[in-house]
Amino acid sequence: MKPSTALTSHPEGSIRELWRISFPLMISTFASLLMIFTDRIFLARYSLEALNASVNAGTLAWAIVGGCGMVTAMSEVFVAQYNGAGKLQEIGRPVWQMIWFAILSLALFIPLGIWGGPAFFSHDIYAKSEIIYFRWMMFFGPSYALLTAFAGFFIGRGKTRVMILLAIAANLLNILLDWMLIFGVKGWIPELGIQGAAIATCTGYALEASMLAYLFLRKKNRQQFGTGAWKPDWAEMKRVCRVGIPQGVFSCLEVLGWSIFYWMMTSVSEKHITISSICQSFTILLSFFYDGLSRGAAAVAGNLIGAAKKELIGKMFKAGTSLLAMFSLVIGLFLVVDAQDTVRILFFEHFDGASNIVLDAEMQTALKTCMICAFAYLFFEGIRWLLSGILVAAGDTWFLLIAGSFSVWVFLLLPIYLLVVKMHLPVEVAWLLTVVYSAIAVTIYWVRFKRGDWQDNSIVGEEKLETE
Repeated sequence: MKPSTALTSHPEGSIRELWRISFPLMISTFASLLMIFTDRIFLARYSLEALNASVNAGTLAWAIVGGCGMVTAMSEVFVAQYNGAGKLQEIGRPVWQMIWFAILSLALFIPLGIWGGPAFFSHDIYAKSEIIYFRWMMFFGPSYALLTAFAGFFIGRGKTRVMILLAIAANLLNILLDWMLIFGVKGWIPELGIQGAAIATCTGYALEASMLAYLFLRKKNRQQFGTGAWKPDWAEMKRVCRVGIPQGVFSCLEVLGWSIFYWMMTSVSEKHITISSICQSFTILLSFFYDGLSRGAAAVAGNLIGAAKKELIGKMFKAGTSLLAMFSLVIGLFLVVDAQDTVRILFFEHFDGASNIVLDAEMQTALKTCMICAFAYLFFEGIRWLLSGILVAAGDTWFLLIAGSFSVWVFLLLPIYLLVVKMHLPVEVAWLLTVVYSAIAVTIYWVRFKRGDWQDNSIVGEEKLETE
């Protein structure tokens, strides 16, 4: 039986092929991340406290939600390798194991939703708002894990365009709910503030997961790809978790590290956390390109591995760096050339042109420097994410867990604590250190990639893959 998609019938790792697979994922990720960014824009107009609280609570919540979602996203890698090998009837099994994993995660998210907020934030200056935001993110946590599990079925086969329409629909719903729930509708909906932002975003993710579930279970997919094989398969579950859990733990530890970063900024001064909140909002939004490229690289590399064409992965990496260079030129216009106007229009200018938050000259200078650092950080992160996608496709997630976790805690948090928190250095130093951290992490990943140890991994079972 021949593979069913253009992605695997002629896998070549070219820039055109990588772009064709990655672009719909970028749009999908952009629409999803725009939910968070939109929350920040509305909350900045609501109050500075709500904005900063959403950064602190949201980053920690995302460490847990994103970590679980990273595990279930491993369905994409298994789908890609089964698809590349022509084992189409096997495709549904790894997806279902991750669906079960997402459902079982309720045992983690419900207790965290009830007791986690007070345990983590009770002593913060924004405690009340942080607890509310964190609680809602936890209650809806499994919906994001289900979303990434179902998405793996489409991404791994190169069928990524469906993700665009669903993500756009979810994003439009989020924008509407943000406006209605944060500020309220007189006589109809009470003003919910930061709680409204959390509900809006979570509802968007739940909508996407529901629609992908419907498409996944269609009769055509059940017959062709075995998506009706819903029963738990513990051997397959073990294989997927062996690859996915290290990646999920790494994602959790990395984002937890960033959560600690923002806690440290909060403890230093309001200036530190406000500027960091703005910079993080942009890095989150713009990471859509790197996330989409990483997942596209994982899908293409997975199919190349399944088709026994590993020698073309180096060609694909070069194609990815070319795309990164072009994107960096574009975002440089907003983060470097005209950063202050970009921030003013998006965050501090009301819809009527007025503003209730004014940045003094010192903060404007600091913000400009930090935005340049954020640009440099994103450039290095783009290369790291591209390399990460290739290593994930090969199942080299234990390396990512060890190297990635070590890097964020040793090369980012420790220097910032010693230099910025203890010595009270300005926020510009903190963001300069993020650039140093990312550059070191890229170097470590690059050495691993060039050594080629990851090429010896096999993740779709011990049996030899054969085209049926």
